Amino acid sequence: MKANQKTWAGLAFGGLFAVMTTGLILSASVSAQGNTSAAPAGSMPTLDPSKLPEGVASRGARTYQATCTGCHGVVGASTQAMFPRLAGQHATYLTEQLLILRAGIRPSQIMNRVAAKLSDQNISDLAAYLSAQKVGDAWTGQNAALAGEGAKIFGGGAPERGVIACAVCHGGQGLGVNSLSIAVVRHQSPGYATDVMHEFQKLGTTGTPQSTAMYLEMKPLSDHEIDALSAYLSTMP
Repeated sequence: MKANQKTWAGLAFGGLFAVMTTGLILSASVSAQGNTSAAPAGSMPTLDPSKLPEGVASRGARTYQATCTGCHGVVGASTQAMFPRLAGQHATYLTEQLLILRAGIRPSQIMNRVAAKLSDQNISDLAAYLSAQKVGDAWTGQNAALAGEGAKIFGGGAPERGVIACAVCHGGQGLGVNSLSIAVVRHQSPGYATDVMHEFQKLGTTGTPQSTAMYLEMKPLSDHEIDALSAYLSTMP
């Protein structure tokens, strides 16, 4: 791996769908109180993933079926292009995202309300359940030529414009890295992928190193190139 690629990979930005990840969580000025279900009234819920209890997948399955299936599908493999697929996503990434969604640090009209009702135990259980599921199958109906363009960006980047290959961090198969909270992007919902990449283009450089890395990665890309990446991610062979 070239030196500049190592530098980018070392940022360990939390994948295509993180606005803010570990760097923000661990520096947030809140008190980690452990499991919110047992925390004293009025105490702040934790933002530190290390303070969460161990997750139980069977319990997470019950929470998921009661809370999440309407948007994300029966086992997290959404069939609606506007909603992200969660099946097979890394537990580290899921935990971090649910924590910042619960705290309102990552804005989402729907998910802020949903996550606000989750205890620390709920979050750990959901992460354990979803990470154990199989990544969903490839999406159909995508433009093959467009996906081919996206494959070139994913695998080779656009070095002349400072765009590194997405595969440097997310891996050649788009499976990310659990230990670094780098998200699985393989067979992600095409509409959601497009929307979030456009969101990254608006972030600027005032956030965490992770969010800044994604801003710099997305900023040079045209709408057509983002559509191409989305088509490829959703149909990766």
